[in-house]
Amino acid sequence: MKKFDDKISLAILQTLRQNSRISWQELGKNVHLSGQAAAERVKQMQEHGVIDGFTIRENRPRHLIGVMMKHTNFQLFENWLIQNPNVESVDKTSGDICYMIVYVTENLAELEQFLNELLQHGAYRLNSSIRRVK
Repeated sequence: MKKFDDKISLAILQTLRQNSRISWQELGKNVHLSGQAAAERVKQMQEHGVIDGFTIRENRPRHLIGVMMKHTNFQLFENWLIQNPNVESVDKTSGDICYMIVYVTENLAELEQFLNELLQHGAYRLNSSIRRVK
């Protein structure tokens, strides 16, 4: 597998983290490549799984939910999460929780329903974001 830990690849990743909608031309200019070369490098990084996708971050309330599973049917649980449009991200974790979920909604009734359904899979700890720092 090709490594992407050189200065140009790291600069591309940093630039895309700041603005994933940047044009290839502008990206290339920022990392001292042509626009076409920058686009090709990004394509290679996608093919090798370094870049998994591009997204936007909405400025809506986020709820951070740590889950301690009560069963081991992880695939069932993950499929349930994937189908929920308010689940922004899910990470399988090590430590005192099994999963960390970022759930985005302004509707507290919707959050309550999600948490009630979540109880069939395990116990949870809920924290809500009050302000995004970065």
